[in-house]
Amino acid sequence: MSKTGGGRGTNQYAVKGRSINAGAPGTPPEVELASDPWEAQLAEYRSTVHPDAKQGVPEPAWDDLSTDYAHIKPKGVERAVARFRQRLGEGIHGDAVLEGITYTLPEIVEVIGGTHVPGHTEGEELQVVDMKKASDFLMLRVEEGPLEPSQELSDELHMFIASHLNVPTHQFRGDQRIKYDRPRVALGRGRHFQAMDARLTHAILDAGLARIENVPHPLVRAASWAAFAAYQQFYFDGNKRAGRYTMNAVAMSHGFDAILIPASSKADYENRVVEALETDDLTSHIRFLLDLYPA
Repeated sequence: MSKTGGGRGTNQYAVKGRSINAGAPGTPPEVELASDPWEAQLAEYRSTVHPDAKQGVPEPAWDDLSTDYAHIKPKGVERAVARFRQRLGEGIHGDAVLEGITYTLPEIVEVIGGTHVPGHTEGEELQVVDMKKASDFLMLRVEEGPLEPSQELSDELHMFIASHLNVPTHQFRGDQRIKYDRPRVALGRGRHFQAMDARLTHAILDAGLARIENVPHPLVRAASWAAFAAYQQFYFDGNKRAGRYTMNAVAMSHGFDAILIPASSKADYENRVVEALETDDLTSHIRFLLDLYPA
């Protein structure tokens, strides 16, 4: 198990936080502080952090769990798609419950089949329909060939997921013409997590993808993206869903089953997400997802 990245200021290739230069014979070595690769950009795009908010970092830490999950082998794309389609109602029900949408599983099956179920708001129904559309698109993309995490794939899936969310824009935050306030995520007890400035998101994305691409196991790469996307808040809303749907598109395209979060795991999932936001370490979130892989 190896650490694929650290928080702000981590130097993965030398003594952490400093470098040592040998001086002339008989003189003590010079010790220099290692430069922070994000320092200049953070200084240029400095913005106000809300008093009750904990500021995110450009490069959160996480462990490469490929060795721990090396026993999970692909069983074919066709099989993965068939099993995903078979479990579609279950998967959308879990996603709906995670968002506080109170449909039962039988009601979800009716809604995704095109039947209106009374007793719920129009917004709730539209979100369920949008998740069905995202799932259908996901399966089409999987059948086109192997996929890897990318902004393009995430943007495509997010457009379905966020179609009826009340947000100022559906765009990737780094592509907005107007730089809105950064999204904040509730951590509980009145505290919040504040995402990085929108102008940094493309550099943050590139750095994260460079690390994810070096994760050898495709399923672990996919789960690492889901945790990374949830942490970095690349959109104003729908981040966790977009991250998970991208995860499943990548996993299935490599012949692995989708990872679905059951409604009964809502509290555990939320705890892992909050832990990552508070500690700047995504490992527990990634492990939680991988432990849900169907036997």
